[in-house]
Amino acid sequence: MGMERCIVPSILLMLALQSAALLVAGDVGAILLPSKGQVADEAAMAAAKKRPWKCCDKAFCTRSIPPICRCMDELFECPSTCKSCGPSMADPSRLVCQDQYVGDPGPICRPWECCDLPRCTRSNPPTCQCLDEVDKCSPTCKTCLPSRSRPSRRVCIDSYFGPFPPACTPKAVAAGGN
Repeated sequence: MGMERCIVPSILLMLALQSAALLVAGDVGAILLPSKGQVADEAAMAAAKKRPWKCCDKAFCTRSIPPICRCMDELFECPSTCKSCGPSMADPSRLVCQDQYVGDPGPICRPWECCDLPRCTRSNPPTCQCLDEVDKCSPTCKTCLPSRSRPSRRVCIDSYFGPFPPACTPKAVAAGGN
C-alpha cells in the first residue's frame, strides 16, 4: 500500500517537470532529440542533390526511409555527375561511382527486366543478350527487331555488361534458365 502512494506523486512530478522544461524551451508541441536536427539537415541536403547516375542495376540501399543508396555498377567511364569514382574491387580496370544518394536508386540499365533465354559470355561479370521473344520490347531496349521464327513477336538484341539477368518465369528458374 505504501509503494502505491509513492508511485503516483512521482509520476505527477515527472510530468510537471517535463511540461515546465518544454515551456522554458519555447517549443511546446515539439520534442527534440539531440541528433534530430543534424540528421534532418543532412537528409534534406542529400535529397536536394540530383542522383549521380541515370540508371543502376546493382543498387545497394539502406532500409531507412528514405533509403541511402550506392550504385555498384562497374563501368569503363564514370558519369560526369559522379563526384567520387574509384576502381571496382572485382575488376580494377572497371570503375564504380562511390557517391551516395538519398532516395530511389532509379531505373535499371538492362535492356530487359528479366530473361528466360540469356546468352552470356563466361567473363565475370558477363556480357549478355536475351533471346526471349516478347510482344513488346522494354523501353530501355535500343534495338528491337522482329523475331525470325514469329515476325509478330519481338527480340531485343542489345548487349548488356553486368550481373546475370533474373529469370522471368518460375519454370525457367527451376530448369536453370532454359
